[in-house]
Amino acid sequence: MVNAAPLRDPRPHTDLTFAPMTRGDLASVGDLEKRVFTHPWSAEVFLRELRITHSKIVLARAGEAVVGYVCRWLTSDSVEIQNVAVHPEWRRRSIGRALVERVLDEAHQAGVSRALLEVRRHNAPAVTLYRSLGFRESGVRRRYYGDGEDALLMELDLARG
Repeated sequence: MVNAAPLRDPRPHTDLTFAPMTRGDLASVGDLEKRVFTHPWSAEVFLRELRITHSKIVLARAGEAVVGYVCRWLTSDSVEIQNVAVHPEWRRRSIGRALVERVLDEAHQAGVSRALLEVRRHNAPAVTLYRSLGFRESGVRRRYYGDGEDALLMELDLARG
């Protein structure tokens, strides 16, 4: 099993490797998704994302274990962060930050003008991360999620940096 690598590895995130997801990663990513989210994406959603030309999923690995991922959509004028996940035992090691920064660097190099995302209003760690990267709230989608929680819309002006 790919996720059999020890997850309580004390190595810092600099020892991680980052690479695009392939179909062969589906089981590992699905396992991570179930650990992280109450309403995880299905295998079909990940397969669809792998087929969409403007979508890319980047994995963070510790050895062979998938410990995080980011899914982004890159178009001619913006990058939209669709999903970010970090294994619970690997949090607070800047893995989420490293994944999002990779997306922002790619978007900047592509010359897009803004980064967009939505996040659960009460997901304080994620909101704090995004604010620390320069994202600002640009709106609210009331009762957006299936459990009735609001989504905060956040935006980063990439042209300013």
